[in-house]
Amino acid sequence: MLDVYFNHLAATGKSDNTIKTYRRQLTNFFTWLESNSECNDPKSLTSIDAVEYRRYLQETKKLKPASVNTALATIEAFCIWMQKEGYTNHNPLADVKRVEQVQEAPKWLSKNEKYRVIRTALNEKNKRNVAIILTLLMTGLRAEELINLQPEDVLISERKGSLIVRSGKGNKRRVVPIPNDLRKCLGEYLVTENATGKWLFRSQRADQLTYDGLYNLCVTIGKKANVEALTPHILRHTYGHDLVVSGVRIDIVAKLMGHSKIDTTLIYTQPGEEELQNAVEKISFT
Repeated sequence: MLDVYFNHLAATGKSDNTIKTYRRQLTNFFTWLESNSECNDPKSLTSIDAVEYRRYLQETKKLKPASVNTALATIEAFCIWMQKEGYTNHNPLADVKRVEQVQEAPKWLSKNEKYRVIRTALNEKNKRNVAIILTLLMTGLRAEELINLQPEDVLISERKGSLIVRSGKGNKRRVVPIPNDLRKCLGEYLVTENATGKWLFRSQRADQLTYDGLYNLCVTIGKKANVEALTPHILRHTYGHDLVVSGVRIDIVAKLMGHSKIDTTLIYTQPGEEELQNAVEKISFT
């Protein structure tokens, strides 16, 4: 039944990475279910199973509330599909409460950390890696959006440039303008790397850069730059935060980030550790 569901996701336009995430989440759940419950049939799931799995993720796996809720949402999406297809007559997760989440400001890089990351990437003398890091920092693309870029999506002229994001979140297309430094970087990359294949950023072992390859690249650069747990999403958050502190209107930031709701963008208006420290340093007793 799971394979039928995954085929349904593909037919409705879900990306390969999204399907991969759903597959991993559901496989983890049903593996746990086989070992901890008498239920071995997806059609026989109960709310008690879901509650016990929630407790397992929280207390045994020590997952953060957001990760627990993501797992529950994935399972519920599958249950809703089963109900619509007539496999069951109810959604067992309908009344299962999610874990309460405390709204925190996302992590972004300080100015010093950002410069260290850029300097480290430049010292690598790998034009692809430099182009990837600068693209994430200067466009705020999501990981999936970056790895799906094609050479023809890079539009560069003397005075302006942009990236065409063909399938952003929700399969929405958008155009992201790029600053001069990134135009130069991508222009050189396109010429020297002879990027004539289907994908703008290729891996060493495959035609298209994978999410895991991108994630590992960021972690490696982060370690060399002495930046803890650097990820593509932290680079995206840094872009959003930089726009806000530079005085860019919030509706423009939302447009550039590909947010459908401005409420999502407002997280970048929350002060980070650096802003809070700078604020208290202004206090003087002399």
